[in-house]
Order: sequence, then structure tokens, then C-alpha cells
Amino acid sequence: MATISHRRNSIPQLLNEQGLWVHDHEGKAGLLWNSFRKRMGVTTSPVMIFDLQSLITAVPGLDELVLPFEHEEIDSVVKRMPIDKALGPDGFNGMFMKRCWQIIKQDFYSLCDEFYNGTVNLECINSPYITLVPKTSNPETVNDFRPISMLNISLKLLTKILADRLQNVILKLIHCNQYGFIRSRSIQDCLA
Repeated sequence: MATISHRRNSIPQLLNEQGLWVHDHEGKAGLLWNSFRKRMGVTTSPVMIFDLQSLITAVPGLDELVLPFEHEEIDSVVKRMPIDKALGPDGFNGMFMKRCWQIIKQDFYSLCDEFYNGTVNLECINSPYITLVPKTSNPETVNDFRPISMLNISLKLLTKILADRLQNVILKLIHCNQYGFIRSRSIQDCLA
């Protein structure tokens, strides 16, 4: 099983722009690096050439976004986490969180409190793995792969809490026609 898994998860060769097969690790890494670097762009110091304050208007009634995190709110997010998603760099997924929640919940409550207070060092948990997922059953070129980012479970928890809060007020911020940002429950409210 380990051999089969290794074969499925490895990239034995890649076709370069000249139509030649690249087999060595450094060559494949160079092809992938250059291709995705070109797509994603590179900047060393972004320059803002607009006045953000003049573009954004204040919206009243968003106080719930900045309230301290409640334990029930955190528990609710953990209960809704999918159990079958890929492991992050920390090796944990939703199944681990659900099964061990009674043991680890105090640590996560502390993490959420420190995040709210601005005293947590996010550098130690914000180091995702970028991995390549094949788009086809027999990938040959760099374009046959799609990069995904795998986050630590603790960072997923924090972002899910913030996303849930945002869903409660999203209709105050964007038009209901922007369905990509609105959960179906909110869409029903918008259309009513």
C-alpha cells in the first residue's frame, strides 16, 4: 500500500515548454516554481495608489464582529467541522478535533482569547503546505496540476469563527446578488 500511495502521490516526470521530459527532482521543481511564480506574481513592497478611507463607507450595526469569542460559539464551529478533510501541516483534521474536544478545548479557548486580545503569535501556526493536486488522471505538464494550501487546524478554527460572524452581517456589507459570499440561509432572507 505504501508503494502504491508513493506512486500515486509522486510526479515521476513533467513535460517542459520545449516538449522534453524532465525526470530529475531539481528540474521538476524548477518547472513548477517558475510556472506558479509567473501565475501568482511577485511583489516586494505593494504600493497603494488610492485612498481606502474614501472608498469604504462606515456601516452601523457591525458590533458583533468585534465581541469576545464565546465558548458556545467555538463549540458550534467544532461540531460542524467536516471529519474527512485533508490533514494540515500539524497532522490534525476535523475528526481529531471532534473526538478529542473534551481534552483539548481549554487550549483552543485560550488560543481564541489570545487571538481576540492580539497576543497570539500567528507565525507559528500560519505556515501552510502548498501541495499540487492533479487535474487529470495522467498529468504530464505543470498546467495539469492545481496548487492547494493546507492549513493548521487551529487556524481553520479561527477563520471559521470569523466567517460565521461575518455571515450574520454580510447583507449589510454587500448586495444580495453577490451569491458567492452568502450562505443559502442568508439568500432566502435577502430574496424575501
